[in-house]
Amino acid sequence: MSEVSDRVAANILFENDRVRVWDDRADPGETKQLHVHRRPYITVIITGEQGETVGEDGTVQRHFDGLAPGDALYVGPDELPAVHAMSNTGSTELVVLIIELLT
Repeated sequence: MSEVSDRVAANILFENDRVRVWDDRADPGETKQLHVHRRPYITVIITGEQGETVGEDGTVQRHFDGLAPGDALYVGPDELPAVHAMSNTGSTELVVLIIELLT
C-alpha cells in the first residue's frame, strides 16, 4: 500500500472550529489512498451499495454490504487513530461525507 496521508478524504466542503466535513468518492473497484483519522468522525453514505476499509497491511478492517443513502457510521475516540483506505467493492460509485468532530 502507499504512504499514509493526513487528508481524510478528497475535498473539504465545510470547516469551522467544531467540525470539518469531507467529501470522498470511489468508482467501482477503486481503492483510495491510505489515510489516518485522529479525531472522532461520522461517515454518511450518499450513494453506493458496498464498500470496505482496508488497513495498511491490506487486510479488510470493516466490510459494508447493503449500504443505502443516509446510512451512517460513528467512529469514536477509543477506535483512534484509525489508518485505512476506502475501497468500493460495489458496482456503482461510492460517495461519502466524513464529518470530523474537532472539539
